[in-house]
Amino acid sequence: MKNDEKVALVRILTELVKSDTVICKGELDTFGNICEKYDIKKQESLAKAYGITLASAVLTLKAALQEGRFELQEVLDAFKRLSLADGNCERSEALLITSLRRVLNGDGEIDCSCDVLDNIAPFTVFYVESDYDEELNKAILDNYRVIELEFRLLGFEFVYIPVRIESFKKIDKDTLKDIICHLAPTVAFNNEEAIDDVYKGICNLDTVKLCKSLLYNKLGLSSLYDTDPAFLVKIGDSRVSFKPVHNYYKFVLQDENVLEAVGSFLAEYREILKDDKIEIYGKNGDNNSFEYRGFNKSIFDLLAFPGKSCVSRILVDTYSSRVIFDDIQEVLDAGAAYERALYAFALYTNISGISVSKNEKDDKKVARNNKLFKTIYEKISGEEYANESWVSKGINSALSRIKKCIMSIDLLERKEDYVLRFDESGRLSIKVDSDKVFVKTSSGKELMKDSSDWSKLKSIK
Repeated sequence: MKNDEKVALVRILTELVKSDTVICKGELDTFGNICEKYDIKKQESLAKAYGITLASAVLTLKAALQEGRFELQEVLDAFKRLSLADGNCERSEALLITSLRRVLNGDGEIDCSCDVLDNIAPFTVFYVESDYDEELNKAILDNYRVIELEFRLLGFEFVYIPVRIESFKKIDKDTLKDIICHLAPTVAFNNEEAIDDVYKGICNLDTVKLCKSLLYNKLGLSSLYDTDPAFLVKIGDSRVSFKPVHNYYKFVLQDENVLEAVGSFLAEYREILKDDKIEIYGKNGDNNSFEYRGFNKSIFDLLAFPGKSCVSRILVDTYSSRVIFDDIQEVLDAGAAYERALYAFALYTNISGISVSKNEKDDKKVARNNKLFKTIYEKISGEEYANESWVSKGINSALSRIKKCIMSIDLLERKEDYVLRFDESGRLSIKVDSDKVFVKTSSGKELMKDSSDWSKLKSIK
């Protein structure tokens, strides 16, 4: 193993040692023996391992495995030996080993949220998706009771948002608002609008909003930016360089056979866990009561605290006629279709290296630019563009509305880079990097510069 791979292994081993919150001499002796086997300088590697996340450690180890620098079964045996060094394999250790084994075998990935208010309990399982998958959602609904029971019998809390939200909606509206005031008093203090926002956030939550707005944007789980339908499992909490880090395991659902995916995961987990270590999660209560535990306990903090500000990617979604600041789930809400088309036009011409000026004197370029704008307008609005020129009489007002919209987005960093403007020569410009501009396709998302559909516009003369 290379030095960075040894450090990665040590990071994983320390997660196992700490995962059951009890550290004994047997574990430390076993840890030392594993270090000797792989010629690891224990103290030096421990110090370096403290500065990397479990997610990055697993990526490093997986790359080493693919390049043949260690035997998988050997390392998995070491994990199991370490977990049993104190005589017991606790639930947290079994979950971590199960997740590690599956990832190293090519099934899923480890992700983490860093230095944020992540109060989601370990053993919480979410169904997540970037785009609504009708068939998979139907499969989950059809088998919900079985799935929920399978998870619950092994101590997991299964969170499928459509079912959870229905239970919230059954609570009397005023009662639920009182609960919000009680659980999020700093947000609700003298602010009826904030209470309404949290209430609406709860009642309008769906699988995609959970995935994008809460788990991706607010917790920063990067694997959820553009994910196929998957199960996301909270596997534990740790610290990296004195900062809190929260670890998750995600595995994608390959088809509509959800029960098989659940059964496979749970079978691997149970294989290394004693029955007396299982703690069953239960549910009770009537329609006007609220269980303050598990995901219910987490939901208010997730909705109430602000998301992470960032330099966001832009998604031009012609299917829904929207321009979206994708990392923070904000829409360019600047008025009519002309503004959205103008923005997409500026993005495309900037990426394609096409100079577009309102003072253009070359008749061929003027005609080309007008055709290009007309095509983009129709692409993003679904309607025919009525004017001859892309330079509308109200273009300055349109630019002003776009700027006002962008500057009002609190979570957007480097706002000026996203603003459209005319430079001194009258050239339309925007500073957003081409690697941050995506387009929606029938199969998902791709960079605008790589899109075969958008590249067809280059033929416009």
